[in-house]
Amino acid sequence: GGFGGPGASGLSGLEALLAPPRGGDPGRLPQRFKGSSFDAEACQEACMALAAAAQAGNSHHFGSLVTAIKLMMPMQSGSEQVLGPPRMDFDLTPEVLKWGEMDFQDGLEENTRLLQVCEAEFARLVVKHREGFRAPEVLVGGLDLAIAYLKNYALDKADALYIATEPHCMSRGLPWDVKWLQDCATLRCKQMRQPEAAVLLEEVAKRTPPHEATMRNLGTVYNQMRQFDKAKEYFDAAAEMMGEPEKEDLWNLGLVQKNKKNYAEAAPLLDQALEQWLQDDPTDYVTLAKLYDSVGSCYDEMGRHLEAVEKLKEAKLLYNISIGQESPLYGSACERLTKAYVHSGQYQEGMETLVEAFENIATKDAVHATPLFELLGIALEEVPLGKGVDVMMLAKLEVPIEAAVRNMHYRGLDQDANAGVLFERMARALLLCSIHQGDPQAQAESARRRNTARTLLVHAAPFVADAHMKGLADLSHITMLIDSQFQALDSQDALYRRSLSLGPGAAPAMSAAPAWPQPPPTRPSYNAPSAPAAPAAVGGFPGMAGGAAAGGAGYAPGGYAAPPAPARPTPPFPVGEGGAA
Repeated sequence: GGFGGPGASGLSGLEALLAPPRGGDPGRLPQRFKGSSFDAEACQEACMALAAAAQAGNSHHFGSLVTAIKLMMPMQSGSEQVLGPPRMDFDLTPEVLKWGEMDFQDGLEENTRLLQVCEAEFARLVVKHREGFRAPEVLVGGLDLAIAYLKNYALDKADALYIATEPHCMSRGLPWDVKWLQDCATLRCKQMRQPEAAVLLEEVAKRTPPHEATMRNLGTVYNQMRQFDKAKEYFDAAAEMMGEPEKEDLWNLGLVQKNKKNYAEAAPLLDQALEQWLQDDPTDYVTLAKLYDSVGSCYDEMGRHLEAVEKLKEAKLLYNISIGQESPLYGSACERLTKAYVHSGQYQEGMETLVEAFENIATKDAVHATPLFELLGIALEEVPLGKGVDVMMLAKLEVPIEAAVRNMHYRGLDQDANAGVLFERMARALLLCSIHQGDPQAQAESARRRNTARTLLVHAAPFVADAHMKGLADLSHITMLIDSQFQALDSQDALYRRSLSLGPGAAPAMSAAPAWPQPPPTRPSYNAPSAPAAPAAVGGFPGMAGGAAAGGAGYAPGGYAAPPAPARPTPPFPVGEGGAA
């Protein structure tokens, strides 16, 4: 029985009680006093300012306006806001997913235009349905738009949608919950948060019958986590379900063998996968670029450097044509091409591509310290600066370094020893190209870069010292590098002051000093402890187990790609553009 009555047809128990009031009488329940002085004009002004802030991309103003508008809503009790179960008269099928079905392979400008069209359509959809994400049309629109964001690596926007849609998808059950879990796992992989993705995909496996897409996705995640044997088990299971290995399986198994350094087995599998894809889908430029990237990086690791350069150049070209230079996939291709150039002795080309890769990684949503650290290591330790390559090539990293620092600070990634050792390398690169010499303009530019370097070292030093003191890693060599760089900076700044005819106690004249959310930089005072007897590990860099450098292969070319629309309406929905890492 339950409570019954109009508006509760088909419901029973508590669900019927929580349904809209019987008889459609909104005054049946007690309501809080709403006031009589709501200022509609002020609300409209705020809404107009909100639209202007959205157009200008001013997230600070936008956020405060959203809060102000929400606060203007008349007060309501919880009993007034409960709406009961959502409508269940809508089926989640592949046919209703349209935006995520788009290829987004027409270059940066056209892809961005298409994405903005999708956003506008979604906004109008939300306007039409006053229940918000409780309306299944809006909920499926949010999931659909999130896939489009994943394909374009707009990860912050995708994350916002998954946060908003999670409770609604989970409350509806199958297939909504599985769709959310699987797609959010895709996002976590692209954010280099593979352990979280594995948890989500394991939950998918619990809620659904065995499916080759789930097996491939789990294999991809564990491959990125460097659990290669476990990854191979899932890839083998997927191939067994299909009866014989498909090109996706050849690719996945080839990557497992490559990561295990079994290159004699990996290269033929990857070559075969690329050949089959060229035959079956010659216009799928993004997937082909990923395959060229996989083959090229395998060739480079096995010593076939010149062949690797050609494959990776093809990957870079296809990415540029299809998704543009702002995509992290383009940055990944540049990073791997940099290594192949340097390994083959083409140092000038390597440095030019390194700058491209660094700028791409520095500005992306899923910025991570490890690839930046590794690229700087190539520039500082593998390229013969001053012997065939002009050391001033490092000056091209000045702006990308500042962009990386700002991006990391925005995301809270600048408050540990991983940031500390990265900032030391950034400072070293800037110092090497900032010796006091040249005409007055060159001297001023060098002084500006030295000021940036000093700021980075001041920020890095206490984090490095603290991690070393606690035994997280032996960072005594980093501490010595920081000290030596402070000495070099003091010496060079003294020369600059002398050239400006300033007294020895005056501060060096700096132009366009970088903004930094700290007090003005001063040389820190600390005692570097001796190396601990048995250093533990913190994630990210040589001498520090974990992170991408020591295991998180989440920066692999194939990645955990954005899912196309499902091939059939029953879960799980296949995920991945080729499924390979």
